[in-house]
Amino acid sequence: MSKLKIKIPGKLYIAGEYAVVESGHTAILAAVDRYITLTLEDSWKNQLTIPHYEDTVTWPLGEELQAEGEHWTFTAEAINTATAYLKARKISLSPIKMTIETELIDESGFKYGLGSSAAATTAVIKAMMARFAPDTPLETQFKMAALSHLVVQGNGSCGDIASCMYGGWIAYTTFDQDWVTRHLPYKSLAWFLTNPWPNLKIEQLETPTLPFAVGWTGNPVSTGKLVSEIQVFKQEQPDDYRLFLEKTGTYVEQMLQALKEKNLPLLFSSIKQNRLALKALGEQAHVPIETELLGKLAEAAEQHGGAGKLSGSGGGDCGIAFLAEESEKLLLETEWEKLGIKSLPFHTGSTKIEK
Repeated sequence: MSKLKIKIPGKLYIAGEYAVVESGHTAILAAVDRYITLTLEDSWKNQLTIPHYEDTVTWPLGEELQAEGEHWTFTAEAINTATAYLKARKISLSPIKMTIETELIDESGFKYGLGSSAAATTAVIKAMMARFAPDTPLETQFKMAALSHLVVQGNGSCGDIASCMYGGWIAYTTFDQDWVTRHLPYKSLAWFLTNPWPNLKIEQLETPTLPFAVGWTGNPVSTGKLVSEIQVFKQEQPDDYRLFLEKTGTYVEQMLQALKEKNLPLLFSSIKQNRLALKALGEQAHVPIETELLGKLAEAAEQHGGAGKLSGSGGGDCGIAFLAEESEKLLLETEWEKLGIKSLPFHTGSTKIEK
């Protein structure tokens, strides 16, 4: 009997939020060592279990999973996409049992904002490829996961998918989503997987060695809702939105340069500028991107000689900080705790396959 275990890391946005939703714009992401673990084993029928939800769904061999309930949507779409790919390659399928467990929520069930749906989607694709088609290129697996995610969510950059798929630190440039959406109704999965996607670029970066801290504000948010609200602002105030994109592009490029050159002053200034641009965007659009607590998180980082900002869509969830000294990081984390911000002891994560 075959059995394997796939561990997919959660993700944090480091810079470039909201701008990365637009084609050709770049964000920096880091995978973190909190994992979704998918155990895949041979079975007498296809089964999917998520212990957190206490039920199991089944589907016929070689056919689509039609599962009721919102919590199944991402995994079901990923299973159906992977199945279609394997059938197109005329790869023989056999029944499997998949069990998905997560570390991306706290003890009370709240999400940390680490991309749990992206990690679950990625886990299903990687597990099914590892079991039936281990020669499948990583970019092809990314495309399958991205298509699955877009079909369900309808918007987003898929940067979280890339982070979960590749692990470590990456610079991610968004593909032309209009191009994908335009071709979805009449192009095959094989066509999408064999053709280059305009503007898509995924660059793996060296993991920084300087002190890095993550704080959770305890308020989970809906990324899709906030992104949709900013898209309304884009339509109503196109000039202001375009200026935000231009500024963010400059700050992300500066940060990439700073990380590669280990230039701390440039790194700190680019983070501060990205933070201010996101804060201004939220104020202009009347969207709570930088909450009061996320603002205090960043200000505390600056008081300790570093720089901090929100991570992801804002509105709650996590913030990040870079510091010059490990001693300052410890002091910052103590201060965060006093403010009601939970320090998360994260390190860089990687995708793992255990057989």
